[in-house]
Amino acid sequence: MITGFHVLLPSDDPAADREFLRDRLGWPWVEDAASGDGWLIFGLPPAELGVHPGASGLLGQGATLFLMCDDLERTLADLARRGVEPEAPPREAGYGLVTSIALPSGATLGLYEPHHESPLTSGATVSDARRDAAPRLPTPTRHANIEVTLVSTVLECLDARELADFYERLLGWTRVSEDEDWAQLRPPAGGSGLSFSSDPRYRPPVWPATDDHQQMELHPDFLVDDLARGVEHALACGSRLADFQPQEHVRVLIDPAGHPFCFFDAAG
Repeated sequence: MITGFHVLLPSDDPAADREFLRDRLGWPWVEDAASGDGWLIFGLPPAELGVHPGASGLLGQGATLFLMCDDLERTLADLARRGVEPEAPPREAGYGLVTSIALPSGATLGLYEPHHESPLTSGATVSDARRDAAPRLPTPTRHANIEVTLVSTVLECLDARELADFYERLLGWTRVSEDEDWAQLRPPAGGSGLSFSSDPRYRPPVWPATDDHQQMELHPDFLVDDLARGVEHALACGSRLADFQPQEHVRVLIDPAGHPFCFFDAAG
């Protein structure tokens, strides 16, 4: 039984391209140690396949890779915040609004907002498609004769989708639902996730707390295997390091909406 689609991308600089896909695009990954140190295998967004007239290549080599999005203008704005610029201004093509981005090796990935109907969402909304493929929830706890599951912790902000973009880059988690004022992420392997809710009255907390400012009510803690590298990645994603750092093996960071969160290692 076929269980997935594995794409091979030739590269003159595999390490740089892997770092780009991991840190700039924020794709989830695992390391294939058997193939060599730093050999990363990436989880791709949902994919579709079109058969295009042209010369057939050996083992499919010569295939063209395009990334799809539902809003090219918004996607390019998000990529710009990560330091990624398109190779050319978007152009109108018969099948969609099209541009491309370059990898460090010089390889090119097409990027377009399709006009055609997609089999990924045909007969369903994007949210429906995401929900059907969503990572599993944690095992419920049975208590007081009911089953209870912590699905997610909700962070308020001015722009839910924008903050979800940040945590998607930071964590490599799967976006399982979204609308204009709401978005939810969940770990690819399953478990409780994070949700984001837009509130025009939101004010960021101040940390450490003071009596005359909005105080922090909660903060996420994330265990990382390499604290220095984790902080470097978090800063590249758009967070900032808090001025006050109370513990040696914990780093307090501030997300783009002003929420503190912590990275800590096993000693923390």
